[in-house]
Amino acid sequence: MAKSWTISVSLILGVVAMSAVALAEVEEAGPPSKIFLKKTEPRSVATMRHKGSFEEIPAVIMKLIFEVNAGGYHMTGPLTGIYYNDPQEVPEEELVWEVWAPVAYPGPVRPVENDEMSFKYLDPMFVAYTYHIGPYESIDEAYDSLMEWAERNKYKIIGPPIELYWSDPASVPAEKLVTEIWFPVEEKKTPGMVR
Repeated sequence: MAKSWTISVSLILGVVAMSAVALAEVEEAGPPSKIFLKKTEPRSVATMRHKGSFEEIPAVIMKLIFEVNAGGYHMTGPLTGIYYNDPQEVPEEELVWEVWAPVAYPGPVRPVENDEMSFKYLDPMFVAYTYHIGPYESIDEAYDSLMEWAERNKYKIIGPPIELYWSDPASVPAEKLVTEIWFPVEEKKTPGMVR
């Protein structure tokens, strides 16, 4: 699921600095990455869905940020991406993904359409997550670690992966980029057992 792109700092107005909690977890994780579990907070996001290559991510991000700023919305967290299919299983032009910009006061919620900004509310999720420190091209290692951990610890992955981008690749060297990766999970049920 490797992606390579650059975003200008001036385009990411309002992106908040990494939280103290996340920074402590990154320092604790270190290489190899440690896996954490948490229930996420509900959030509202401006979103833009796109179908096509990951190489198109920068253009979609620029368009989303432009529309967020033009609409007077204020970002409250890091840019986020959700990836609905696997580049090893579908052709590049068939990849479907969204870019999210968390916002404090969203506009009206409506169905998400390709290449149009919309808003949606995200319910809390129970996720297994880790941090990847380094270039986006090597992020597959973190994905593999999360999937192996889930299998080993009897968790079922129940949703597409989500990436939170805590670093701006325009100002942070590739080897220091911090990406938080979530997999929505639930415990696997064993028939006949009551917990």
